[in-house]
Amino acid sequence: MEQTELTAQYRTGLGKGVVKRMRKDGLIPCILYGPASKEATPLVIKALDLKKALSTESKSNVLVNLKIEGDKKKNRTIMFRGFQRDPLKRDIIHIDLYELMMDHKITVDVPIHLTGKAQGVELGGILQHEARTLKVECLPNQIPDKIDVDVSHLAIGHSVHVKDLALPQGLKVIGDPNSTIALVSAPTAEVEVKTAEEAKAEIAKSFEVKEEEKKEEVKEAAKEEKKK
Repeated sequence: MEQTELTAQYRTGLGKGVVKRMRKDGLIPCILYGPASKEATPLVIKALDLKKALSTESKSNVLVNLKIEGDKKKNRTIMFRGFQRDPLKRDIIHIDLYELMMDHKITVDVPIHLTGKAQGVELGGILQHEARTLKVECLPNQIPDKIDVDVSHLAIGHSVHVKDLALPQGLKVIGDPNSTIALVSAPTAEVEVKTAEEAKAEIAKSFEVKEEEKKEEVKEAAKEEKKK
């Protein structure tokens, strides 16, 4: 599991005016809470530092060593939760920092990454990626960056389900084990009919072109005959 560091400051001012000035200065207001925190604590972090922390492969699932200026507690491990974005610019304008207890399990959504080229796709089938994430429960240091699912063995009409996955040790799936991760479907009849219709249209068009060419040839021959 990837880890990074982030520095925060205690937030003293409250209210819309104060928050607006913070954002203008490149700061993002946030709140620290969780089982390892006695109470919710308002903080502020630099927008550039947050962007750097989120640029890791783990993205929002990254474990963060949080340092708060003037804090007596030196070691705090947090995860990002509850992003709030500007409705127009889509910039992050507020974020929740969830303080972890490393010996307590948590529930997270882990990205699913399909690997290999399905056999069915080689034969004209269509690979459908049904589930993009998998909800699991585990200790914080057991969170994987992603879950790789090999689909190279899938033939047309075959699928892979949650229960088929070989998960890393310590991970427990939360949800229906029969949920479909990916499947290879056959080309639909509608697509085949459409292709046939397009082929007929192209053939008809080619005949029309040839007819026009013949007419032009006849006209040219008639002109040459008149010249003689």
